[in-house]
Amino acid sequence: MALSTMSLVAFGSFCGSIMITIFNKGITGGARNGAARLAWLLMGVAIGLYAYGAMGGLLYAFNTGDVSARSSRGGSVRFHRAEHPLWFWFTFVELSIATGCIACLSLACFWKAFKRG
Repeated sequence: MALSTMSLVAFGSFCGSIMITIFNKGITGGARNGAARLAWLLMGVAIGLYAYGAMGGLLYAFNTGDVSARSSRGGSVRFHRAEHPLWFWFTFVELSIATGCIACLSLACFWKAFKRG
């Protein structure tokens, strides 16, 4: 499976923030210095790129009228807007709420990176 450029950037930001956080915790005991701010910023970028991709997927699902959901056990289901309108809108709203929560998590990381004090 080949990763896209956006996926590689998100993965690199995620790994970089983890490495900086571990280094910062070991050296300074977790003080809020430049390394901690950089780790929060990279984590915000990684989560934000994931949310950006999820929003693109939601727009695609809304445009085509097909939405799919997967289970953690490997099962998958697909609903078309014309065939199953109730299940389509239920799944679409559920995925929209989850995407909103992920975007809020990214904003919280950016807030921690840029706040003073």
